[in-house]
Amino acid sequence: MGIISVIIILICICVDNMVTANMSSVNMTKENKSVFSVKMALFFTAANVVFFGIGYLISVIFFRNWVYFAHNWVAFAFLLLLGIKLMLESIEKSPSFRDEDAGGLRKLIKVSCLIGLNSFLVGYAFETMDRHFFPEVILLLVLSFVMTLLGSHLGGKEIKNLLSKKLELVAGIILIIMAIRMIII
Repeated sequence: MGIISVIIILICICVDNMVTANMSSVNMTKENKSVFSVKMALFFTAANVVFFGIGYLISVIFFRNWVYFAHNWVAFAFLLLLGIKLMLESIEKSPSFRDEDAGGLRKLIKVSCLIGLNSFLVGYAFETMDRHFFPEVILLLVLSFVMTLLGSHLGGKEIKNLLSKKLELVAGIILIIMAIRMIII
């Protein structure tokens, strides 16, 4: 798996950040949106990086010697599951924040952890594919932060449907194609 494949996979899992930020910015006033978008980007990025690291570490510590013969199949299964999950999320409502949620941390932490679970599977899959930790985690950090801010600042009623439905569907399809590519090549 080359660096282009890694970037594509990381962009696809960061689509959740973007969609949640977009849905939230539609429901917020301009005063709360600017400050909360940075706060949301920091929380989403931290959750993605932490869960990626946990998935990577669990693979290194517990399963490295067990899945060396089937690393492509493990990566295939995890990417396929993430692709299906994103496709299913494209038909349901994404979590979003309102002005009254801007001051509290409870919902922000809960949604951040929920979004970060995608990174857990990707971290595990990347380790089984013998990818290095630091380049991928730096890419995830940058992509997660940028895509969350981008989704937040692009938020508006006219593009809400585009980002919330079609983008997640496309990301899911791309992840399924990447999963199939894992076992073919």
